[in-house]
Amino acid sequence: MRVLWLGGSTCAGKTTVARLLAAEHGLRLYSCDDAFEEHRRRARPERHPGFCRIMDLSGPELCALPVDQQVDGLLGFYQDQMEMIVEDLLQLPGSGPILAEGSGLLPELVAPLLNDPGNALWMIATPEFRRRRYPERGSWVREAPDDVFERWMERDDILAARRSERAAALGLAVLTVDGSLSIAETTGAVARRLGLLGGE
Repeated sequence: MRVLWLGGSTCAGKTTVARLLAAEHGLRLYSCDDAFEEHRRRARPERHPGFCRIMDLSGPELCALPVDQQVDGLLGFYQDQMEMIVEDLLQLPGSGPILAEGSGLLPELVAPLLNDPGNALWMIATPEFRRRRYPERGSWVREAPDDVFERWMERDDILAARRSERAAALGLAVLTVDGSLSIAETTGAVARRLGLLGGE
């Protein structure tokens, strides 16, 4: 089973790019976000304590916490979620390549699963681009109090930098997303780095 891994920060375009790549290259797409409710159903406090601590918090409730607690909570959440992601991937029917996509695919969790480091990439949005794009996600973002929004962005800055640093330390690819490329251009860049197209 060949798995391609597309992780990264929020607002980097991972989901859009993953859907385009799956359609263009005949990949089976696995979205971590789409699996959340199933993971929520399966999660057990004794086995997935980090996931269970976060899973019932609303966005505003999570963002109301101090930034360091948000960061630590999400890292624990992703760690536990990864166990369920791997279980899911092993049970997928068929034999074609799989593209797994999601923010929870941390470099240090994916690296031990790689036969080829070229099968993984992290898309990291710059802080400026993320702050421009987040309000486009809906009124619930635009209506967030300024202090809550800033804690939210600070948390995502920390998590994005951490992903980038860990990927680099492990010799894994990172693509910086700053809005200078179109979605089509970004998708092409990701495809090349994942070995789906020729070229650099």
